[in-house]
Amino acid sequence: MKIKCKFCDIDITNDLIEVQSEQLKMIDGKDFIDKGHFFISDGEYYTATERQIIINKTDLINSKNHSDPSRLNGCCGLDGTDGLNKICTNGHEIGTEKSDCWLAHSVIFDIEKIKVYFTDGPNFC
Repeated sequence: MKIKCKFCDIDITNDLIEVQSEQLKMIDGKDFIDKGHFFISDGEYYTATERQIIINKTDLINSKNHSDPSRLNGCCGLDGTDGLNKICTNGHEIGTEKSDCWLAHSVIFDIEKIKVYFTDGPNFC
């Protein structure tokens, strides 16, 4: 599957394959999920993220940091505690990067701001 911005239809990931929770790494300062994969959050590690899609931060394309500097807090990276901090290259909010030293690294998409495209068929959701 691929993920696109809901508002401008730009690709914000390449193809991704789903993984189950036993393949995740909940280690501070390390990738939460391997490159090329996605996980539908159960809210266990990142609280209040149930049903949101989590990816490796290197799988995020056509994006940049939010223009509001108050969203970009963290000591060694982005902690994601101050709201969505990633936008597509056209300026639409899409998700939250978590890359600070005290948590596992990932990007968590806001499911209200993205479209999922299943590459093995023509349907979006």
